[in-house]
Amino acid sequence: MKNLIKKLCNALIVCVAIVIVTFSLLITQANPAFLQNNLLSKRLFAYGLLNNFSNVIVGVLLILIGYQIKGNIKLIKKYIYIYVVNLLIFIGLFLWTRSFTTQNLYDAVLPITRNTYPVVLGAISALLIKDKLKNWFKKYKFSVILGGYAIAFTLPSLFNKDIFGLGNGNNIITAFSLVALGIACSNVGIDKLHIDKKAITLMSMGVIVNVVLALSMPYISLKAHSDFSTAYRFNVLTSISVVAMSIVIFIVGQRLKINIKIPEYTGLLALLIYSNNFIIEKIVNNNASLKILLFKSCIVTIIIVFLGRLLAKIDKREHILERKLSLNDEKTIIPWISETIVKMINYVKNHKHNLMNIVILYTLAYCSFIFMSPHFISPHMDGDSYTSIFFFVFFIKQNMLLLNFILYYLIYRFFYGITNKFWLSSIITYIVVAIAIVADAIKIYYRSEPILPTEVTMVSAYGDILEMIPQIILWIAIVGIIILTGIIIFCEIKFPQERLNWKSRLLGILLAIVIFGSSTRINHRNSIVSAWLSSYGNNPIFWNQEWGVQNNGALQQFLNNIDTNIMKDNANYSRKKVDKIAEKYRRQAENINKGRTNNLSTQTIVFNLSESLANPNRLKEVELSQNPLLYIDSVKKNTTSGLMISSGLGGGTANMEYMTLTGLPVSNFSPTIATPYTQVVPNSNQILTINNYFKKSTAIHPYRGSFYSREVVYKKFGFQKFMYLGSKYKIKHKMKIGTNPYLSDETAYQNTLDVINNYKNGQFINLVTMQNHLPYADYYDNSGDYQVSGNMDEGEKNAISNYSAGLSYTDKAVQKFIKQIDKINKPITLVFYGDHLPGIYSNINGNSLEARETDYFIYSNKYARQHGAKNLKHVKYVSPIDFIALTAEQTNSKVSPYYALLTEIQKELPTIKVYAYNDGKNPVFVDKKGKTIKYKQLTRKQKRLYNDLKLVQYDLTAGNQYLYKTKFFKIE
Repeated sequence: MKNLIKKLCNALIVCVAIVIVTFSLLITQANPAFLQNNLLSKRLFAYGLLNNFSNVIVGVLLILIGYQIKGNIKLIKKYIYIYVVNLLIFIGLFLWTRSFTTQNLYDAVLPITRNTYPVVLGAISALLIKDKLKNWFKKYKFSVILGGYAIAFTLPSLFNKDIFGLGNGNNIITAFSLVALGIACSNVGIDKLHIDKKAITLMSMGVIVNVVLALSMPYISLKAHSDFSTAYRFNVLTSISVVAMSIVIFIVGQRLKINIKIPEYTGLLALLIYSNNFIIEKIVNNNASLKILLFKSCIVTIIIVFLGRLLAKIDKREHILERKLSLNDEKTIIPWISETIVKMINYVKNHKHNLMNIVILYTLAYCSFIFMSPHFISPHMDGDSYTSIFFFVFFIKQNMLLLNFILYYLIYRFFYGITNKFWLSSIITYIVVAIAIVADAIKIYYRSEPILPTEVTMVSAYGDILEMIPQIILWIAIVGIIILTGIIIFCEIKFPQERLNWKSRLLGILLAIVIFGSSTRINHRNSIVSAWLSSYGNNPIFWNQEWGVQNNGALQQFLNNIDTNIMKDNANYSRKKVDKIAEKYRRQAENINKGRTNNLSTQTIVFNLSESLANPNRLKEVELSQNPLLYIDSVKKNTTSGLMISSGLGGGTANMEYMTLTGLPVSNFSPTIATPYTQVVPNSNQILTINNYFKKSTAIHPYRGSFYSREVVYKKFGFQKFMYLGSKYKIKHKMKIGTNPYLSDETAYQNTLDVINNYKNGQFINLVTMQNHLPYADYYDNSGDYQVSGNMDEGEKNAISNYSAGLSYTDKAVQKFIKQIDKINKPITLVFYGDHLPGIYSNINGNSLEARETDYFIYSNKYARQHGAKNLKHVKYVSPIDFIALTAEQTNSKVSPYYALLTEIQKELPTIKVYAYNDGKNPVFVDKKGKTIKYKQLTRKQKRLYNDLKLVQYDLTAGNQYLYKTKFFKIE
C-alpha cells in the first residue's frame, strides 16, 4: 500500500510539474493583454513567478536526468524514438491547424542541423558520455564543482552579457551542463552529504533571492525603461538564481528522501515540449484565454505521460533497431561512431547505382524548372528585379525542387514495383521524364504555357505537339530510344541489381498511386492535400501558367491543374430541362426584339478593362487632396454608369474578362476553379463569347500575351487578332509615362483607334490596359499633387499617391479617346470598367462591398446616339456579367435567347456578388442601395431566374453543351 501511495505521489508531482512548465510556455507564446500593456497587475506578478518556477522545474529535471538515468549507447535508440514522436506530433498539429512553414518541416526532419530541440540533444549527449564525466568529476571536490558552476552562471546574470553563448538556456550547452551537474551529484551521495548552517543559509538565500527577483523585476524594469523589456531577465534557465534554486530543490529532495523518479521517456518528452517552439505555437493556435491554456496544458501533460509509458513498453520489447545500429552495453560512443562511419562508406559502395539514380532524378527535377524559362531568368514583372533561373531554383525554390524530385522518385518506384528490374525502371523513368520536360519546354517557348492535363487526355493534342517538334528531333528521339533499349539490356546483364521483395514492391506501387491520386484534391479548399502543399510552398499561379511551372516545377504544376471540378453536379440537369429553358428565353427574346431596331454585329463595341482602376476617394479610409478621375466622373454623370462588383481584390483580371465576354459568373463555379481561363476554357469543346456575333474581333493588351494563357484562350474564343508585345500583330505608338515600365493607356487607345479606323463595318474589340498595374513606385512627376490623409503609414500613403497619379493619366487618355471616337461616323460604344482595386489598402475589409467596387460607364459616340443608341437609367451596381445585356440595350440591339436571359437577370435580379464563391450554393446579392440580399430573400421569380442561369452555366461549362444544339445563341 505504501509503495502504491508513493508511486501515486511521484506521478502527481511529475504531472503537476509538467503542467506548470507547459502552462508557462503557452502563456508566453499567447502573449495575452496583461503582458503587453506595460501596467503592473496581479496577473503579471503571478506570471513572473510561474515563468520563474517553470524554469526551475526544467533545471531540476535536467539535474535529475543526470543523477538517475543510466548512461549507455542505447540512448541513441531513445533519441530516435523521440525523433519519430516529434515527426508524428508535427503531422498531428498540421492536421489540427492545417498550416506550417517549410522551416517548420525542415526543423522536424533535420532536428540536429536545425537545432530543433537542443535541450533533448544536450541531455542525451551528456548521458552518452556519463561514465567519462563521472570519472572526470571524481578528480575534484564537489564544492569546487559547485563553485565553477556558480561562476559560469553568475557572470552572465550579473552583467547581463551572454559571455558564454548560453542565451535563455534553450540550447545544447545549458542542457549538457545541468545534466553533467546531476552526474557530478551521483558521485557524492547527496543524501549522505553533510550540510552545515552556512550551507543552509546560502541555500535559503538562493531561494529568497530567486523569488524576490521574480517578483520585483517587472517593477524595476518599468521604472528604469518604462516597459517590461528586462522584466524577466532572471526568469531563464541560465540565470544563477534559477540554477541555484534548482540545485537547492534537488538537494533538499534527496536529503528528505523524496525520491522523485522521472520516467526516462516522460522526462525527455517534457524537454521536447520545452525546447520545440513549433509545438507550443501550434498548441496555442492564437488563443489567449488562460482557462483554455490551462486546459490545454493538462491535455499535453496527459499525452506526455501516456506517450512516455508507451515508448517505455516499446523500448523493452523492440530490439530490431538495436541490432540494426549495433547498440549494446559494451560499446561506447567513440568506437560506435567509427564503426557507423565504416558501415556508411560500405553502404555507399554497395549501393552506388541507387545513389547515382537519385542524383540523376534530382538533376531531372532541376531541369524541369530551368528549361521552363526560355530566357533562363526567374519569373518577374517588368520593372522588378530578377535573377537567373539557375540561382532562383536552387537557392529560393529548393523546397519545390525537392518535391518534384520525390515525385519523380515515386514514378521510378512505381515502375520498379511492377518490373522488379532496376535498370529497366530507372531508364524508363528517365525517358518519360525527359520527354515530358522537353515537351513542356517546347510548348512554353511557342505558347507560353506548359502542357495541361486536358491536353494529355485529348488525343488530338499529341498531333499539335508533334507538329511543333522539328523532324530532326523526332529522328534523334527514335534513335535515342533504340540506343537506350540496348543500354537497358546491357546493364541488366552486366550489372544486375538486387531484386525487391513483394512488400517493398507493393509499398512503392501503393505510395505512388496514393500520392499522385491525391492531386484530385489539391484545389479543394481546406483539404489535407491542399493545406499541406500550400503550407509547403506550392503556389499554382493559374493566372500565369508559365510562372506557375517556373515556381512549382513541371510535374507539380501539371498536378495542380488536374483538380478542376468545374461546378457541383446539378440534380435538375437534363436535355429536356435545357430545351425547356431554350424555348422559354426564345419567346423572351422575341418580346425584347420587338422594340429594338439595331443589330449588334453592325456596332463597333469596345470592352475596355482598365487595369486596377477604382477611385480611392470612394474609400472611407482614404482622403485625397484632389480627384484623379475628374473627367471619368463627369462622363459617369451623363451616361450609363455606376459601380461594378469585382470578384478580385488586388488581382484576378482574367476572371473579370471571362465574365464580361461570356456572361457567366465565376461565383457559380467550384472553389477549385481559381482562373476559368486556364481551368474551364481548356475543358470546353465550344465556347460562345460576345465577339462571336461579329465578323471581326480583336483583342489588344499592351503587355505579354502569356498571362492567363490569353494567346490560347483568345484563339479559342474566336478572336481573329490578338495584339500584344511580341505578337505578329504589332503594338504601335509605344509610349511610357515617367519611369513607369508599362506602356501607357494612351498607347492602348491609339492602337484601338487604328483597329477601329482600319475596318469600316461593325467589330468587337477587347482592350485590356496595363499602365496602372502594380507596383506603385515613384514613377510620375505629379504624384505630389495627390496628398493622402488617413490612418496608414507613409509607405502606404506614397503608394496611394503614386497610384492616383497614374489614374490621372488614365483620366486624360480616356478623355482624348472619347473625343476621337466622337468624330468617327460609325456607331461606337465603349464599355469602360476597372477590374479590381489595387492591393495597397491595409485598412479595408477584403470581404466588404467597398473593397470590391470599381468604376464603370458605357458610352456611345455621337453617331451611335443619332442612330438609336440611348443612355440608360443610372444603374448603380452591376456585376461583370451584366455588361452584355446593358450594351445590347444601350445600342438598341436585338438579342439572342441567351442574351434575353442575361437581360432579365440584369433587370429583375439584384446584382450577384461574384466574389462570394460557394459552388453557386446560397448565393449573395446586392440591391440598388448596396444592401446584401440572401438567396432566401429573393422572390420566386428571381430564384427561377438565378437557377436558370446556373443551369445554363452548368450545361455550357460542365455538362454536355446541349444548348449549342438549339437556337439559344441565335439572334433572329
